[in-house]
Amino acid sequence: MDWPIRSSGLAHLNFLGDILGIRKAYLAAFALAFLPLPRIVAQTPPQESCKSDDSAKIVRIDDRNERIFVIVRVDQINTVSKARKVLLPLQASLKQCRPGWGKTWSVSFFSDAKYAGYKYEDNVAALVANGSWSKAYLGEYERQTQRLIMNPAERERIRFLKIPLP
Repeated sequence: MDWPIRSSGLAHLNFLGDILGIRKAYLAAFALAFLPLPRIVAQTPPQESCKSDDSAKIVRIDDRNERIFVIVRVDQINTVSKARKVLLPLQASLKQCRPGWGKTWSVSFFSDAKYAGYKYEDNVAALVANGSWSKAYLGEYERQTQRLIMNPAERERIRFLKIPLP
């Protein structure tokens, strides 16, 4: 059987039109455009790209949102001077491995790697549901505003610290 060769940019749609009928081909193309896609967060394994020390370990990098997920103890970030001591090496690491981020990056601090993620992600859904994710989410630093929010997921315990970095 010889298939018709089309020279227009709509060759594939015309080919489908020959098989399905033009209305069905357009409906199929329209339906495909609205198929739900899973939410994907761009991630890079930290061991392949950014170095960190054991006192504040980068366990995940979200390139799309320019965010790193870091494991610390709460007593490492609960004062301006302590938080600065953690943030300065993280900033130096990001300057090396993500120079394009400039001063727009952010850090989510967690107590354990299993909690490191956004609350809407499937891999932490059970932890969010049982309340342990909120307790493990120790802080969030926004480089642009130079503000550290302690206990960001627990409204009654939220505290704000200004942590200026060079």
